[in-house]
Order: sequence, then C-alpha cells, then structure tokens
Amino acid sequence: VPVMEELLSDASALDGYLRRRVPEKFDFKINLAMVQGTGVGQPTGILNSGSLVSVTRESGQSADTIIHENILNMWSRMYGPSRANAVWLYHQDIEPQLNSLGFSTSATAVPIYMPPGGLSATPYSSLMGRPMIQTQACETLGDKGDLVLVDLSRYTTVTKTSGIRADTSMHLWFDYDQLAYRFIFRIAGQPIWGSAISQRDGSNTLSWAVTLDERA
Repeated sequence: VPVMEELLSDASALDGYLRRRVPEKFDFKINLAMVQGTGVGQPTGILNSGSLVSVTRESGQSADTIIHENILNMWSRMYGPSRANAVWLYHQDIEPQLNSLGFSTSATAVPIYMPPGGLSATPYSSLMGRPMIQTQACETLGDKGDLVLVDLSRYTTVTKTSGIRADTSMHLWFDYDQLAYRFIFRIAGQPIWGSAISQRDGSNTLSWAVTLDERA
C-alpha cells in the first residue's frame, strides 16, 4: 500500500486506519478461499472439495428459487455426527427466499425460517436448528454455492502463529516521497475428507459439506 509521506504527516491516524482495515480485507480473501479456493497457490475451498455433495433441484422447480424440499434434502445428506457442528453459509441475495419458506398444508403454509410474528419480528438466525452465517464468499441466488451446509470442524487450516506480518519501507518509492506498507499472512487449508462416504445401507452418499446444484 503506497502512502504519501506528507499525508502521513498531516493525518497521523492514517497508520492506525491502515492496520485496522488490512485484517478486514484479509478476512474476506481468506473466507473466499476457504469456500471457493482452487487449491493452486491458495487453500482448497469447500465448493471444490472432492467430498462435497451437491443436491439436485426438484423436478419442475423454478429458476433462482429455494424451496423447503431443498432444505430437507440437504439436511438428509449431511453426515449424522456432523449435524451438531454444522452451520449454514449463505449469500445475502437468498434472504427473501428464506423468509418466505414454508411447508404447504391443506389449510395454510407453516413457516420454516420466520418466527410466528412474521416480518414484524426479528427472524430466527437458524434453520433446522443450525446457525445461519451470511457471507459474500457464497454465490448469488440460483447458482451452485448460494447455500451451503457445512461442518467446519472437518476443514483444516495451517497458519503462521505470528499472524499478520506488517512492514514499512521508505526506499521502494523513495523518489516519489511515498512510504510502502506491506502486509503478509500465510495460510493453507483443505478439507479432511477426500470423498463423500457411502452408508452401510442406502444409496445416497453423505458428507460434511452439502450444497445445491444450480437452479437456472
């Protein structure tokens, strides 16, 4: 990050601002890599894992929708011992779909995600009893990865214990009267499982990470 030395002299708080903002940027890039990383020069992401289970859309399901059958099918493919640790990762664009989810009955639809008070009350931040975590690392509504059910204890990362390394240099852009800030954070990550597992009896495979196929 190049910064004019005059600016640093005039606004001494800029140094502190940069050191606060950089970890926020790192947080976004790390989350993105853990969800979508290719494994080449970066962590292997959940969506590129060989153990990911992707649930097919329902017959006749409209494009760019999430229906209650999707949720039930995703839950049924989550490895049983992982359910207690599982969380839902989702893109903010799917919230209108979540807030209108319901089981259809002969009389009326029973809400799945919204509390009894409806939109006048605060929505529950859980689905099937598991926490909901909004993240821009997920894909937008209708794309594979817009909603992911995952047990993050099955994902391993390795980082430097020193955390983010911060250095400054006046020499890199000396002729331009600019101070160079450099921030380095080393991380590797990948799922523990190499593939989804087969049940003792049953045709469906199970996994620690479950998502939905594209609904376009």
